Formats: sequence, C-alpha cells, structure tokens
Amino acid sequence: MIIANWKANGDIKSNKAWCNQLIVRMSNRGLKSIGIAPSFIHFNQIKNAFINNDIKVGFQDIDIDGGARTGSISPSMAVDSDCSFCLIGHSERREIFNEDNNIISKKYKMLVKSHIKPVLCIGESFEEFKAGKTEQKLQTQIQECIQGNISSENLTIAYEPIWAIGSGNTPKPKDVNTIHEFIKDVVQSASENNLRPQVLYGGSVNKSNAADFFVEKNIDGALIGGASLDADIFSDIIEIYSRHKEK
Repeated sequence: MIIANWKANGDIKSNKAWCNQLIVRMSNRGLKSIGIAPSFIHFNQIKNAFINNDIKVGFQDIDIDGGARTGSISPSMAVDSDCSFCLIGHSERREIFNEDNNIISKKYKMLVKSHIKPVLCIGESFEEFKAGKTEQKLQTQIQECIQGNISSENLTIAYEPIWAIGSGNTPKPKDVNTIHEFIKDVVQSASENNLRPQVLYGGSVNKSNAADFFVEKNIDGALIGGASLDADIFSDIIEIYSRHKEK
C-alpha cells in the first residue's frame, strides 16, 4: 500500500486539482492499494473526490475519547466519517505533542474497537541508530503500543527512521528490508494467529529511490510525506510500486 500523508497542507482549490490530476494519471489501473491522509478539515472533500473508485481515505491522527476534549477528533467521529484507516504514533506527534507509547496504545485500542485500520508508526532517532539500538527501540515501541492486542488482521506498521524524514538522508534499502523482517518477526512472535503485518517504509521516499525500496521482499509499500503533495510525483511512485509489487 502507498499512503500519502499530507500533514498540515492543502486547500480546497489545490486539493481539487491534485485529485483530478491523480484520477487522470491513474485512470488505467486499479486504485485499491492507495491511501490518502489529508487534514481533517479536507477529509470529506477528498472522500467525495474519490467516491467512484477504491482509494482509501483516512485520518492523520485520532484522540482516545470524545466529549470535553476541545479540538479533538473522537473515534466515533472517525466511524461516522467512514474513515478507512488512521495514522498513530507518527514521529511528529511523538516529538511535537509529547505523545508516548502509553497514549499511542490507547489510540490503537480505540481504533481496533472501532474497526478502523491502525497504521502504527515507529522509528528510532539518529542517536539510537548510531548506537546500534534500532531493533531494541522498535521492539519496545511495538510491544508497548500494541500490548498483545494484535488479533486484528488489519494492522499495518510504518517504519520511519526519524533521522530520514524530510532530510533527504535515507538508509540503504537492503538495511530497511532487514529491519522490516525484524518488525514482522516481533509481531508474529506476539500474535496468537501468527500475524505478519504489512510494513511500509517512510523516510524521504521519492520517485528516484522508490524502485530500490520496492524490489525488497519485506518492504510492502510506503508512507509518503512531502513527495505526495505533488500529484505527478505521487503518481510516479504508485506506478513504480505497481510494477514491483502488483504482479
């Protein structure tokens, strides 16, 4: 799956042009493997733009509850909006909003309970990477965020090394493939039904390096940030994905 994470970008006019361009570019292929996570305020616009095809539209985040929580988006709101998936644990949420594994775990449980696919983002800092603590960090994040609640076959994990996001610095695809295999093994060993989740890679993926990642066995797709804001570039990445993963 290829997911576009628009973050706090977009407006009604440019969103319409983006959607029209993607539809034109992708008119000759299926769109089941594409997800878009626009800002919440633009969710319905994007949902309506793709109402006649299989593109999934999701949220960038969710709160653990509703009611007296000013500015929050509750799980019931997500269900009412027909949200297909939701990102949780993105490094920006962890860093800027001080979200820890405990908070993310509560969000994960609410999504599973609401039958919305959770896309759990995990990743290590540059200091942890240099110290050789990547696997230790990822295993802790997985175990503390999921806490054994992995009966849902819809779990997707996005590995995003913090030091690679938006930096132009990317790890070697073969190293990412090894890390993805480790992630799948961690989840499988904690799963009663031997679940091996889809694992996406996020961290400066663009049309120049996408093929190098998608040829790897354990890289099941990508979570695209900045490169997804250009419909042509995003379409190029989808076509590269299709050539390597949808045979």
